Amino acid sequence: MPAGADRLVALMFGKALAPPERPPTAGDGVALSLEDAGVGDHRLDLRVPRLIVRRGEVLGLAGLEGSGQRLLLRACAGLLRPRRGLVAIGGADLTGRPYPAFLRAGVGYLPADRRREGLIAGLSIAEHVALRAPRPGFVLRALEMRRAAERAIDAFRIRGRPETPVELLSGGNQQRTQLALLPADLTLLLLEHPTRGLDIESARWVWEQLLARCRAGTALVFASSELDELMRYSDRILVFSGGRVSRPVSVAELTLDRLGRMIGGELDEAAPAPAEPAATAGPGR
Repeated sequence: MPAGADRLVALMFGKALAPPERPPTAGDGVALSLEDAGVGDHRLDLRVPRLIVRRGEVLGLAGLEGSGQRLLLRACAGLLRPRRGLVAIGGADLTGRPYPAFLRAGVGYLPADRRREGLIAGLSIAEHVALRAPRPGFVLRALEMRRAAERAIDAFRIRGRPETPVELLSGGNQQRTQLALLPADLTLLLLEHPTRGLDIESARWVWEQLLARCRAGTALVFASSELDELMRYSDRILVFSGGRVSRPVSVAELTLDRLGRMIGGELDEAAPAPAEPAATAGPGR
């Protein structure tokens, strides 16, 4: 292995640790499928030959910043048109369809930049709840808005009031607000750095909510720069390195050391997990 890659591994973590044992979460039904999908920008042109993510599965995306994880997430959310190939949600081909079609298919997306992309500066918690609430007309009743916001604040333990502007919330409470705005029944939830900037308690709480959705059948695909987070919560991991994407690798086959070496460029050594993981009797973690 090149000396540079060895140094990268050493900087990422001090020693190799085996992932914690836990039951798989993949259940019946396909949430996301990609066939010969190509995504890219002016710097990268990535290809994912075949990927199937089942309901209840957690797929982690690993790699240095700017290696293509965000491009793949945005393509799966309908925010970026793939250059080629197929993107299907729940068995329905949505390739090239607009973002609202992905929303209707049960796709949720939480970007890394909560203030600029996830929330609207200047609007209160109540106004955000009102914007996301299904309603038959265009008349917003102040009392209904406030009560709905109070329920969200209570359910997600947000430290704020209905009239609090979202930019005044802490990072953890902004993330709680984003989670509160998601529809209850999602097929696929895509996340960029779901716990970045959060304290340990807030990060643990966020993952409790995400895994509850997972057990209910929502597939999770998340990107993180924290290797221990990827190893702890993923069922399988895709590694992005040097303009290439690995095949999905089962976390049971990985250690932190091996994952770091893959990020450093040793993608060929990864033994891929089956493309379609076997369904379990009941999702749980």
